[in-house]
Amino acid sequence: MELSPQVMAKGEAMRSSILSLLNRKIDRSLRRKVWIKVISAAASIAVLLGITGYYSFQQGYNRLNSQQIELSNPLGMKSTVTLPDGSKAILNAGTTLSYPTAFVLPEREVSVQGEVFFEVVHDRNRPFLVKAGDVQVKVLGTKFNVKAYSDDLLVEIALTEGSVEVGWGNGNRDLRLAPGQLARFDKRTGGCVRRDVDLNYHTAWKDGKFYFDGLTFENIARQLERNFNVHIHISSDKLKDIAFTGDFVRGENLEQILHVMTLDKRMRYKIEGNQVYISEK
Repeated sequence: MELSPQVMAKGEAMRSSILSLLNRKIDRSLRRKVWIKVISAAASIAVLLGITGYYSFQQGYNRLNSQQIELSNPLGMKSTVTLPDGSKAILNAGTTLSYPTAFVLPEREVSVQGEVFFEVVHDRNRPFLVKAGDVQVKVLGTKFNVKAYSDDLLVEIALTEGSVEVGWGNGNRDLRLAPGQLARFDKRTGGCVRRDVDLNYHTAWKDGKFYFDGLTFENIARQLERNFNVHIHISSDKLKDIAFTGDFVRGENLEQILHVMTLDKRMRYKIEGNQVYISEK
């Protein structure tokens, strides 16, 4: 049976329409698969960027929060600072304390040049580490005094409460202190000894008091210079070596202290502004 041209034309049109519809459906299906792949890839990239971004943020945060603060206390003054973990540090005159804006490392580390009395908040997981030149003190939570002036030949750590480990040199040696004990490191010999002490002679400064026990006048003068922001000139080695025992616990000023120390007639003093002159009588 032979179809008319009109019927064949309509059949061809219907076939083309059906093929076009099928192609569109196939294209949409393929596009959906492609978009699914694109979305999956984008999600993977987003997760990767998120993880990378998090670590970058964390590293940036740690860098930002581990920036060092250097606090320098002038001569003639004491000050108190609260550290990022809540620990307290009392700085004596002429002291520099360095510490981070936040403790983000496994150890809470600070550096001291001068004299600081620490009241450390206990943290079992993060030891508190004080570096003072060749000496370091490691604690979890306690109260102790570190004296480490650059112009002193000795570094002293006196323990009031708790327990500390004092290390020095290459770090292979350490001493554990109990309350009422002192570790004394000699910069000249590199040795460190432990002894029982009267803590008043090592911690009373934070309360504005002075205790001297057989201390040479040269060493006493150095303490007075820091606490009263003066320069003391001692005219002879003989005067520098005079030993003095006594205490000043009533808030005496410099002139009152010098007056008492010169009562034995071995020396005299003269104060001119911030210059103090000690000479033999």
